[in-house]
Amino acid sequence: MADCQRLFKAQHKLKALNSANNGAELAQVLQLHSMYTDRVLQDIRKEHGSWEILESRQARGVWDEIAIMHFRAAAADRTRDFIEAYKCQLACYNAFLRIFRNMTQWSVPVIYTLSHDLSDVAQRADRQLGSGGSQGGKLEEATRIINQGFSMCMTDREPLLDKTRKWGTFHMANILFSLYVRHKAYNLCDSMVRALKAAELPPMSQFPMSDQVAFKYYRGMLAFRNEKYKSAKDDLEFALEHCHRDSYNNKTRILVYLTPILMAEGKSPQSRLFRRYPPIKALYGELAKAARAGNLRLFDSLMQDKEQQLANAGTYIAVERVRRVVVRQLLRKIHGFSGQQSRVSFKLLCDGFMAAGVDVDVSEMESMLADLIFAGYLKGYLAHDHGLAVLSKQQPFPPLSSIA
Repeated sequence: MADCQRLFKAQHKLKALNSANNGAELAQVLQLHSMYTDRVLQDIRKEHGSWEILESRQARGVWDEIAIMHFRAAAADRTRDFIEAYKCQLACYNAFLRIFRNMTQWSVPVIYTLSHDLSDVAQRADRQLGSGGSQGGKLEEATRIINQGFSMCMTDREPLLDKTRKWGTFHMANILFSLYVRHKAYNLCDSMVRALKAAELPPMSQFPMSDQVAFKYYRGMLAFRNEKYKSAKDDLEFALEHCHRDSYNNKTRILVYLTPILMAEGKSPQSRLFRRYPPIKALYGELAKAARAGNLRLFDSLMQDKEQQLANAGTYIAVERVRRVVVRQLLRKIHGFSGQQSRVSFKLLCDGFMAAGVDVDVSEMESMLADLIFAGYLKGYLAHDHGLAVLSKQQPFPPLSSIA
């Protein structure tokens, strides 16, 4: 069996970086698409004419196994054999997990790199399998394996704070969140949020800001989906405020969920925000304009036109809440035209809606008013027998910011 001097040197380098506890450089070396990996593959090809020699190498220890499987995965990736690349990357990951449980905080960047690469090549393998008419499932398998890396971080028993793998918990959680969301496994996301809440971890404020922002985004998105809009707003506003200024795509994702929450509070997005984020303008711009004007007829028409778009974005139910703001705005206009009387007949209000192009009968009007009063958008009570809405003389339309 021919020796492979370049591979031997690479194996020695991995062992040396491990001995030096140099996690940052080790993570860079083990990236599938790093310059170092490219150079090693080029040298092996020059030395032996191909990469086939990698397939015959026998590992004499775990770091040899990690090195061989890493370069085999990279070679397969370069030849676009993503199924083989995934198989080798998975073997590399599993080999690293065997020693990761006995490592400390310095090794956390390595599990990040291996996790990102494993999920990426798993997606490519699934696409390749699908194009050939075969069933995928590689990404689901990869997710289960990455979860082991996450657990080894979160449950680390190392007592010294500067040595614990717990510092990798939120970064690994964010990788899993992205994978669970891709699978639409929101129940697993919710379970992970609960697990993180119960875990004994350092204060979140001490973790890297990038990890905090990503976690707040995912937790806010989950709260949004569960219609816990106050919690969602807090997390999403934090994520938006602390997101890197040049992270346009990430800010757009945050605004997809944050914008309808703010619209339901009567806070119309500023025009400069819509100019800066065209996808947000396309989704919500006309709706926000109709809400601000109290144009219920236009708002309802837009909701019907954009139903599929909003459903695809996962925000239809939240935007429906904005309808209360629009109805309230229209009622406020009618109340003003009527001389701001505290006792307003249902019939008068129906006539006002009719003038605005919205056909509403008395029973529907009574139902809308009851809903607004119950939700706190309107102060007063209904005199059903007299067909009247008796509004508060002091503040019939309380500030939207005061509504829970």
